[in-house]
Amino acid sequence: MKLSVVVLLLVSLGWVPVTYASSLTFGYTDTQLQGTSQIKYTLALTGGGCPPDCTMTVTINVSGTPSPNTTPEYLGTLVFKFGGSSLLDLDGVGVETLPTAIPSGWAVIKDADVDNTSTADLHHTANGIVPNGGFVGFYNTNFTANLINLSSPGTYTFTFDAHGVNTSSNPSLHNEYYTLNGSTVNFDTLLSVTASPLVATPEPGTMLLVGSALTGLGALMRKWRNQ
Repeated sequence: MKLSVVVLLLVSLGWVPVTYASSLTFGYTDTQLQGTSQIKYTLALTGGGCPPDCTMTVTINVSGTPSPNTTPEYLGTLVFKFGGSSLLDLDGVGVETLPTAIPSGWAVIKDADVDNTSTADLHHTANGIVPNGGFVGFYNTNFTANLINLSSPGTYTFTFDAHGVNTSSNPSLHNEYYTLNGSTVNFDTLLSVTASPLVATPEPGTMLLVGSALTGLGALMRKWRNQ
């Protein structure tokens, strides 16, 4: 009985949060270039109102080397989709403008505000438009420059706010790879996969609150036992 009263008191005082924000992270490792090549995609969602309003960081980490004599592959588009069919609104972090914390020369290919068309065909339609149904993302505005080389070790990050995130299903990736023959662009691979959830981690502030609450609870219980 005393324990129940103490817990209710801690909750009413705000020492124990009833709900708390968490970070959600999803990942996929592409090994299709073979050899020791690994292209790791990580989609990390954070923020007090996440979901649906998240700060999102997509990290592309390339390690190892492809099979010998493999023509270098480059990333042409970074397209993803969460649950539902509504478009996400992709903004800069904390501002209602287009994202800027992305690789130089890259731009939004599609979101709730912008519907650009890249020169990539995405294996869907001849005019290169990203398919409907909630697909959003980024594209390289110049496929012979601004290169994200998937055949050479390196790390690339895209950080932005994503509004309208629906985590009813794991996100899927729909990225297009291409090779270069001089200035001729050859789109040869469409990566279409579902990312897997990694670790959900409570915010540091939440852990501090929980720890403080438990410490206070222990002190109160010891005091009551001594009475």
